[in-house]
Amino acid sequence: MAVTAEVKGVKLVLKLEKGSQTVSNCSQVATDDALYLIGDAVANLQKEQVTSISKVIETTLIEA
Repeated sequence: MAVTAEVKGVKLVLKLEKGSQTVSNCSQVATDDALYLIGDAVANLQKEQVTSISKVIETTLIEA
């Protein structure tokens, strides 16, 4: 049984001191550096301190 993964979406999750902020619908071809710059820019708009920036890749597993 061969299984392939199909990317459905990419998003950033900014962990705040109290909660989180998600940036959805990021480009699937964006580099990690570019995504970090976006996350950092959004972090600068937050009232709370951002403790981490995570990249989340949503995939669907398909049996071939």
